[in-house]
Amino acid sequence: MLLLVILLAAPVGMASSTRDDDDKDPSLQRGIRRLHPERERLKAVKKLQEQMSRKAEPKDDPWDTSDDPWGLVDLPPTTAKDSTAVKGHRLKPRQLSTSKTPEEQAALDSLLAIDYSLTEFGYRRMKWRDLPVTTTIDQLMPIIVQNDNGDYLSKYVSLEPTSNEVYFTFAMAEGDSLPGPLRLCVRYCADDPLDFDQLIFSIDGFDYPFYPSEHLHGTLPGGLYWESSDDVLGERYKDLVYALAHSNWVALKLVSTRGIHHVKMLSDGQRSDFAAALDLYRLLGGTFE
Repeated sequence: MLLLVILLAAPVGMASSTRDDDDKDPSLQRGIRRLHPERERLKAVKKLQEQMSRKAEPKDDPWDTSDDPWGLVDLPPTTAKDSTAVKGHRLKPRQLSTSKTPEEQAALDSLLAIDYSLTEFGYRRMKWRDLPVTTTIDQLMPIIVQNDNGDYLSKYVSLEPTSNEVYFTFAMAEGDSLPGPLRLCVRYCADDPLDFDQLIFSIDGFDYPFYPSEHLHGTLPGGLYWESSDDVLGERYKDLVYALAHSNWVALKLVSTRGIHHVKMLSDGQRSDFAAALDLYRLLGGTFE
């Protein structure tokens, strides 16, 4: 009798050791992942590290994940799918145990009737919020500096021809009372041409597409190709600006016209630079038109 009790209890103990999102329907797994964005960011970083370790001769290209060009994040579906539908037929609901008392069955039914939608908790695609800036100009000026061209940008951004960078910037000439428009700049350099015509920022599991209006490119000694874009962030991209400045993790996909897309996981420093540049821009009177 004792052996029978042990055998019956064993599956329960085993089930309790599984992660909370491993046995859920895929649509629920995506929601749970958004509740824990730090998990997805760590998984994405680990994936990039594994890809780099598998290469016998790593390329000098921080954008390159050509062995697995996408899949760093679990993107939400465009339409909801019914997980109970199979080949056009709806599965019958699982029959509940008849051993429950009427009171127990009523309590269970009431729990099943609750709407557990994750939108109630506010984990959704970020939109612009006009929140007050809590930092000061004196705190930001050591981080955001003005270069010789009059552009304000993070002091950690490299403008070397071979650099790969993504950053906010804006210009403010001496004597001007207000800064020029906030801009998004992308610099790409590698040993293969990309000809990117679209950027897809995956921010905390949601896609924010961006279409550069101008794309410059050229070559460098050593068989290198450089490409860059510099675009004004107007009203239509306010949500993207806010999301980049308040993100938990960001993966950027450069969509190529040549069919070879490159992915870059942005660092904590790059995400902090987005926030600092936006704060200084707003403190100096910058707006979106």
